[in-house]
Amino acid sequence: MRAAGIATFSIVTLLAVLFLFPLYVAVLMAFKSAKETFDSFYALPARLDFANFAHAWQTSDYPKAILNSAIVTALSVALIVIASALAGYAIARRNKPFYNFVFLLFLSGMMVPFQVTMLPLYKLGKSLHLINSHWGIALVYGGFGVQMGVLFFAGFVRGISREIEEAARIDGCTTPGIFFRIVLPLLKPVTATVAVLNVLYIWNDFLLPLLYLQDKHFRTIPLQQYYFFGQYSSDLNLAFAYAVMGMIPIVAFFLFMQRFIIKGIAAGAIKG
Repeated sequence: MRAAGIATFSIVTLLAVLFLFPLYVAVLMAFKSAKETFDSFYALPARLDFANFAHAWQTSDYPKAILNSAIVTALSVALIVIASALAGYAIARRNKPFYNFVFLLFLSGMMVPFQVTMLPLYKLGKSLHLINSHWGIALVYGGFGVQMGVLFFAGFVRGISREIEEAARIDGCTTPGIFFRIVLPLLKPVTATVAVLNVLYIWNDFLLPLLYLQDKHFRTIPLQQYYFFGQYSSDLNLAFAYAVMGMIPIVAFFLFMQRFIIKGIAAGAIKG
C-alpha cells in the first residue's frame, strides 16, 4: 500500500512539473535581458529586473488591451450563460422528440472544428459589419460556447426535483417566474463551471480575435502580444513579460471562482 502511494505521488509530482514548466519558462524570460536569454535560455537571471514589464506596458498599450479582453470576455460569457440556461432548462423539462432533436443539434455543433467555419464566419461578419466590434466577436463566441453550456445546464436541471416547481406552480407562479426565482438560484454551481471554462478559453483565444479585431484599438491581450514578433526580429523577453501580465487577471479570477466550483461538485455528490 505504501509503495502504491509513493508511486502515485511520484506520478502526480511529475505531471505537476510538466504542467508548470511552461509557466516557469514564461516568468523566467520575463525577468531576463536579451543578452541573458542568448547566453542561456533556461538559466536564472542575475537579478529581478522589471524593465521588460515597464517597456511592454508602454509600447503595447496594456490597459487598452486588457480592457478589450475584459469587455469581449464579459459580453461573451453573459450571452453563453443566459442562452444556455434557458435552452438547457427547456430541453430538460420538456422531454419531447422535438426538444431531444434540438439537444442533439447542439451536441453535433461541438464536433465541427472552428477551422471549418472560420472563412464563412469572417465573410458573414464582414457582410453584417461585425468586424472590429466587441458585440460582433461576442456573438460568435456565444454561438460556439452555447453548445457546451446547454450540455451542462440540461444535465444539471434533470437532477433538480420537479416537486419544487410543481409546488410553486400550485401557488400561482408562472413558468418564467419558476425559472428565474426558483431554478436559476439552484444553478449557481453549474453556472460557475460554465463561466470559468469559457472565460479561460475566450481570454486566451487568439485565432478569432485575429480575424474579427483587426483595428489596433480593439486588440485583446493575446492579439497584442502577437505584434511583438515582427518579420525580421522578435523580442521574446517583452512578449513573455506581456504574457505574464496578461495571466495575472485570469489566474486571480480562477482562484476566486474555484471555491464555487468545489462547492458545486460537493453539492452534486451529496444530492446523488
